[in-house]
Amino acid sequence: MKKLLLSLLTVSFILTSCDGTSPVKFNDTIVEANETISHVSDSYTETLSAAIASGSYGSIAAATDSALVKIDAELDIVKALEAPKGAEEFKNAALKTYQDLRAIVEAGRKFTTLTEESSDEEFDKISDEYDAKMDAYNASFEQLANTQKAYAKGAGYELK
Repeated sequence: MKKLLLSLLTVSFILTSCDGTSPVKFNDTIVEANETISHVSDSYTETLSAAIASGSYGSIAAATDSALVKIDAELDIVKALEAPKGAEEFKNAALKTYQDLRAIVEAGRKFTTLTEESSDEEFDKISDEYDAKMDAYNASFEQLANTQKAYAKGAGYELK
């Protein structure tokens, strides 16, 4: 009985170590990170818009710090993932998307430098930078979705 159990454990260990990361599990982990990132993006945008509308630029700092912590956590999760065969491009697209969101939040922090006495030109300069970062993020997010579809097709599973 002990020999049988030992044999089964050995075979199980060998199969587990040869299998590597499951493509579906890898995808699901990135999907979870995407959901978190999307929520962070939406929440930060709402907070930033409300602060700008009310002229409460000082309140942006706390929202920025909170968003950066959440983004960094998701970046760390994805960086630590072992990419299955053919998944490097998908992983890199996810990392780029999250880094682009981080750049948006960093640009949003610049609104905290504004005061009631700030000129329209100062506001416009920061706003233009923020919008450019948002455009880059949206392009990265679209690229991530396309890369995910290609990866799923190559790995032989269907996205739902």
